[in-house]
Amino acid sequence: MTKEQILQQLNFDIELRGLSKNTQDEYYTKVKLFQNHFNKPATELNVRHIREFLHYLITEKKLTSESVNTYNSALRFLYGVTLNITLNYKQIPRHRHHRKFPEILTKEEIQAIFDACDNLRDKCILMT
Repeated sequence: MTKEQILQQLNFDIELRGLSKNTQDEYYTKVKLFQNHFNKPATELNVRHIREFLHYLITEKKLTSESVNTYNSALRFLYGVTLNITLNYKQIPRHRHHRKFPEILTKEEIQAIFDACDNLRDKCILMT
């Protein structure tokens, strides 16, 4: 299959499953970029290529974990549904999302905010 035939079959499978137009557009774009990255059709690429591509997205492109996981989902759909090729998903893990916790103010910083209030109404609003 050529790269274009693979993309056409991908669209057919997405429509057959009733996935949204947005999902269809996203998967199409992601698979097209994957094939163009290696300049080969997906049928000539394997798990090693998928891992290299995802690593490239994380390290070189500096994409967020959500974006990398969208690529991952598109490639899993492509290989699992469209090409009917079984992949070892343990070798293609999802990228973990690292949550950033909010910075907590110290007691002194909170007291400075209260002290900065000029009137009683503002202090009451902040204290409740």
